[in-house]
Amino acid sequence: MNAPSKLTVRVEGGEVPVHLPGSEEARDFPGLVVIPSIFGPASDLLRGLASLSDAALVVVMDPFWRAEAGAIPYADRDAAFGRLRGFDLEACFADTLCVIEWIRERCNGRVAGLGICFGGPVVLHAAADGALDGVVTWHGSRMENFLGRADQITCPLRLHFGEADPVSPPEAIAKIKLAFAAHPNASFVVHPGLVHGYSHEGESYDEVAARSDLEATREFLASL
Repeated sequence: MNAPSKLTVRVEGGEVPVHLPGSEEARDFPGLVVIPSIFGPASDLLRGLASLSDAALVVVMDPFWRAEAGAIPYADRDAAFGRLRGFDLEACFADTLCVIEWIRERCNGRVAGLGICFGGPVVLHAAADGALDGVVTWHGSRMENFLGRADQITCPLRLHFGEADPVSPPEAIAKIKLAFAAHPNASFVVHPGLVHGYSHEGESYDEVAARSDLEATREFLASL
């Protein structure tokens, strides 16, 4: 696999780094903006997402560039959580909208969002703004706290969770399901027994579930 391209997108206050594990333009495919976990654009994430490059223009945004850009090893949780202190979430939301429009100019005009852990609420917010044509999440973090605009999210949703995730426990998943109960195109996958971060190649990794979510995302992109 070729090394991912690293570009920047102009936003208010600077330039946000974006990583493209595939091509830099895909006029025949939708776009996919990926908001990663607190560990950032990790190498295993970029490697896995490269397999979607024949189905979408895949762009992994670095939401932490204003504090400390780049990936942090999964074992260094203190460093990953450290850059959340004082994190400007509103600026991250605005950056995401800019990146989405940057992608839209380079694909077929339709852009989906993939939110992983930390990224779950970010893509929900973008969808509520009407900026996304679809949303996928992999073990999204604390999305139950970002449901105030759930009725404004009309694009298709595919939300994936781990059954034993302490960050998104069963009661949180229940709240999310209830918030989208009237949504005409929302589906949920809850992987039995899995905990938070099962898509990361760290101590919680589950290869079967990770591959399943990846293929479900591919199928979702094909439906856009």
